[in-house]
Amino acid sequence: MAEIAGNYFPPEYKQFPFKEGDLLARCRSDGKFAITKILKIDRVFIKKGEAINIQGKSFIAPVDDYLLIVSASYGESEFDSLEQARTAALSGEWHIRFGHVPNRPPGAAAGQRQIGSEPVIEAELEGFHTWKQAFDKGEAGVF
Repeated sequence: MAEIAGNYFPPEYKQFPFKEGDLLARCRSDGKFAITKILKIDRVFIKKGEAINIQGKSFIAPVDDYLLIVSASYGESEFDSLEQARTAALSGEWHIRFGHVPNRPPGAAAGQRQIGSEPVIEAELEGFHTWKQAFDKGEAGVF
């Protein structure tokens, strides 16, 4: 990663093709489709000398910079086709496996296709709020 002001984090960490409330689907390694809902997209500023934990490794920013953190809920691998996933997403008939996962944009976008959108409700943000409090204290990281 370059040590130029504002360019510590790579460009792919600073953009995300989806928005909050988007319902996404991707084919998993088991051949089944799973649904993801984007809950929150945060622009997080890291000051020079501050650390951030990414995938279990601590990174200390040599300059002031920012990255996006994408919070999402991830569903079970349960659909045989993209169309089945779309129908389930739009009817709300899918099963959540992980209620909140904080991720870097490349990981959150990998293999995903938008299949719908719906508002994020406050109850869906419970895991996000718990994580954010820990993250702000330096006690939680990002995948």
